[in-house]
Amino acid sequence: MAKLKKKLGFWQAYATATGLVVSGSTMVTLAYSMGLVGPGFIISALIAMIISIIIALSYAELASIIPGSGMVGDYTSVAMGKFMSIIAVLGGYFVLSVMVGAAETMTAGFAAQSLFPNINVTVVSLLLLTIFLVINVLGVEIFGSIQVVLTLGLMITLSVMGLFGLFDVFTATAQLPVDFTLNGWGTVFQSIALGIWLFIGIEFVAPMVEEVKNPSKNIPRAMIFGLLSIFVADMLFGLAIIRYIDPSILVGSSIPQIDGAGAMLGEKGATWMMIVTLFAAASSINSMFAAVPRMFYGMARDGLLPKQFSYLHPRFRTPMVSIIAVFLLFALPLFLLKMTPEMFNILILSACITWIISYMIAQLDVIILRKRYANIERPFKSPFYPYTQIIGILACVYLIITIHPETAVKMQIYGLAGSFFIGICIYAFLWLKFKNQPLFQPVALSEKRIMMDLEEDKEDYIPARKAE
Repeated sequence: MAKLKKKLGFWQAYATATGLVVSGSTMVTLAYSMGLVGPGFIISALIAMIISIIIALSYAELASIIPGSGMVGDYTSVAMGKFMSIIAVLGGYFVLSVMVGAAETMTAGFAAQSLFPNINVTVVSLLLLTIFLVINVLGVEIFGSIQVVLTLGLMITLSVMGLFGLFDVFTATAQLPVDFTLNGWGTVFQSIALGIWLFIGIEFVAPMVEEVKNPSKNIPRAMIFGLLSIFVADMLFGLAIIRYIDPSILVGSSIPQIDGAGAMLGEKGATWMMIVTLFAAASSINSMFAAVPRMFYGMARDGLLPKQFSYLHPRFRTPMVSIIAVFLLFALPLFLLKMTPEMFNILILSACITWIISYMIAQLDVIILRKRYANIERPFKSPFYPYTQIIGILACVYLIITIHPETAVKMQIYGLAGSFFIGICIYAFLWLKFKNQPLFQPVALSEKRIMMDLEEDKEDYIPARKAE
């Protein structure tokens, strides 16, 4: 059996864990949330970080017993069968492609427009998507070798700008008085889902378990340290900008992070943040182009998507059909939706709901597999089982119930997320019936491992890793 070489250390794992999370959309969400909640958003974000750590521990355990590119799809097929496997993957990552891909590219477009006011945001977004489509079909790795430097650079930049603002160094204006909670404590505890978006996606490092040295320690450490460092960097920046700008501007702006940096540090601060946003958005888009097609490829391999999604380019050995599908999913909303600040948050939080459902399924996977395969070797075990999983599931339910503090916005989010979720359930049912496959019969763990080993032996497609 072919084995991937274990040559990635802690810092490479850390860069992979945080590379997708530190994105343009999270910067927008951070600034928007500070304007909506006030400095009290630090409480929302702290609770969200703790929930994210609980979820990360479950992913670390699952990856240690079922390593592979399919991630939550592989875990769930063994725990609950193929119907739930489709729900977990498409709910988390198909919706990610539709909602977040468009939001991320538009974030980059709006950032570029802040410097060049006459450019067309949609054209810039499509150009960016086309560039990454070509890059990923050709199998070219443009961020992999510098991912550690890029990720650390983004985190340090946010932290330094935040410290400048908090300590009134190089600032353009004086600090303004601001209440800790702008709309009451109820808003603080109804904005935890906005906080979750600052950390969501940390589990993308889990499929690299076969490539990381000492994965039972480095994978969970990378995720936990990544979550802690993201929290510190984001809160330093967020707590700083809210002291220099009217909160209503942050709530109503399409580029609140750039507006906040400009109010705090002047034109140079705005330009600095524009560059940071472009790099963060580009890195995130490239990460999604690398990760999501790999999941679609794995699902097609297992018969959960049409076999065309497993087609490999004959020369470059990349999943060309899956990559093109992701490109189309990213691009479609650019033509169908008018991207306003409100629509941006509706897209982000709609994706957040279906992603949270995928997280709930992962927590259930841990509980089921602990009971069904009690005696198998687990290089990493989630501590305090099953309490961490039960707390994680209950927290996810709470996040869905309190997805946004404003009722009207919440109903729009529920409508959009619910439509996607119902559509995914219908697809899963009809596809499995068409293929004459059982809906809820779990795949045996030994069978899953054999299938994954055989696929690894083919050495057909191992996407470029983000950090080497």
